[in-house]
Amino acid sequence: MSAADKLLTLRGLFSSPAVTALTGGTPLSAYLLPSTDAHQSEYLADYDFRVKFLSNFSGSNAYVVVTEKNALLWTDGRYFVQAAKQLDDKLWTLMKQAQPDSITVEDYLISNLAAGNAVGFDPFLLTYDAGSKLLKKLNSVGLKPVAINENLVDKFWKDRPTLSNKKVDVLNTNEHGQSTCDKLTKLRDKLKKQKCDAIVLGALDDIVWMLNIRGFDIPYNPLVYSYMLITLDETHLFIDDTRLDDVSRAHLSNIHIHNYTDAQPFISKWRESNKTARVFVPTSTNYAIGSIFGENSIQDDSPVQVMKAVKNEIEIQNMRKSSIRDSAALVQFFYWLEQEIKAGKTYNEFELADKIDGLRAKMEKFVDLSFTTISAVGDHSALPHYHPDEDEGKRTLNANQVFLLDSGAHYRDGTTDVTRTIWTGDVSTAPADFIRNNTLVLKGHIHLAQTLFPSGINGVRLDTLSRHALWQQGLDFGHGTGHGVGMYLNVHEGPIGIGFRTMSRHGDLKSGNVITIEPGYYLPQHYGVRIENCYELVSAEVNSGSKDFLRFEPLSWVPIQTTIIDKSLLNEDQVKWLNSYHDKVLELTGEFLKSNGMTTELEWLQKQCEHI
Repeated sequence: MSAADKLLTLRGLFSSPAVTALTGGTPLSAYLLPSTDAHQSEYLADYDFRVKFLSNFSGSNAYVVVTEKNALLWTDGRYFVQAAKQLDDKLWTLMKQAQPDSITVEDYLISNLAAGNAVGFDPFLLTYDAGSKLLKKLNSVGLKPVAINENLVDKFWKDRPTLSNKKVDVLNTNEHGQSTCDKLTKLRDKLKKQKCDAIVLGALDDIVWMLNIRGFDIPYNPLVYSYMLITLDETHLFIDDTRLDDVSRAHLSNIHIHNYTDAQPFISKWRESNKTARVFVPTSTNYAIGSIFGENSIQDDSPVQVMKAVKNEIEIQNMRKSSIRDSAALVQFFYWLEQEIKAGKTYNEFELADKIDGLRAKMEKFVDLSFTTISAVGDHSALPHYHPDEDEGKRTLNANQVFLLDSGAHYRDGTTDVTRTIWTGDVSTAPADFIRNNTLVLKGHIHLAQTLFPSGINGVRLDTLSRHALWQQGLDFGHGTGHGVGMYLNVHEGPIGIGFRTMSRHGDLKSGNVITIEPGYYLPQHYGVRIENCYELVSAEVNSGSKDFLRFEPLSWVPIQTTIIDKSLLNEDQVKWLNSYHDKVLELTGEFLKSNGMTTELEWLQKQCEHI
């Protein structure tokens, strides 16, 4: 089906009997299609990538509006170039977000539709909060928003990809460290304090963490499509029956299991029988489920997110172990790469990504990558969210070039995310501004990594520390400084983070959090620099004797290329930090290499860890 035929078919459904039965006989004037799934997942399974099917745009952020005459796609600055390439400009209009003249989806509809026009939307693809605000705004100007449970695109997506049919994994005690029973008890205590009788969960990472299971429905995310309804004395799980085997059924024996598609009708019926129950509805809940509860509910960030962000001792111990194995894979890769470059060999970005992915896959307890590997050569490294694709990924890496590798993996005992920027070949050929800016990024990383700070502060208060050295030279970077990391779970895990854009009300940093530090600098069309480690937050000893201060303890143990550092720009404490870090890299990652017979890699690592 051509792109034009897809839009024609979608518009044909605007006046279909199934639609007009919901609108009171009025055909739709517009249809809304945000690029997400029913659980507001960051990454999508191909099964849910409706925007890509309809428009050919494959970016992670998109919101589509199709009217009787126009098709529009909203996205942010990360994807302007990509969208211009992938969208047929004869059929589609690119709407740029966060620009001085940008217009929101709601304001576009208000400006271009007439009172009484019907606007269709899939209630599973909007959060309850966003859907409520949308309805209120459209209703206020006389437009007629209409929830259509069956997505209109699904009606003609004949070759729609299928979901994975893999069974869920059950974690053992030595992997999760806290039983589902204990987690439910703790969650119910929180509900009682809020005077709530129940909570509904739709965020997939919340659900699998509560149940100590992992799934395979979404690439790079160990999740399974599901919902939960938890009351003070019952637990209901809605999941595709085929995802369970005898082991997982036994593990979930104290939980009421229902079919995934029964979630909405079951919860509606439960609500009818419990009309006065006060229900906690997390802000990530979709509109279809959230609207069941109406006003007698609390809408706030999920308490499970807060619980999950503080790793227990078993989880932390496991993440330390998996991080060492992961670091060893990266050392293997950079050693191999240096030898290949010296031998005059070249590799494209796809081949380099395949190499590190393959090395990780050989490590004990490997499950999957934690995201698509960013393998960026030369000016591609200046694109913070670059991924090799069929058109661009054949850029080859030779001697005397910048190479940025941002990669990670899921192991049964942890999730990793590490970025290193290197210069291949003769460092005397590296541009002076590259070495200076690489050092400024390193200064920012070390400045934050050295910082002691009060427990309970929000990460937004730490963001400037990683930028200070760059700011003094009139430089900056556009992404956040750090994000939470799951334990064999989502590589981007809320509610904690270190950034300047948003401040989660529940993003207080605590001992047991795992978070990244990843400052960068990007010179368009030339090069980019990013240095990223995962860290655990631990109690710090301070001169005052207070027990309420934290520090960053590294989890990633990968050498930072010292030959592209201008030591004169580092102060004494920063030099000491770097040397101490490399001592520990050699101790931990070096011991792994030694015990696994990787003698040549160990010799290379010893050289990389020499003091500056």
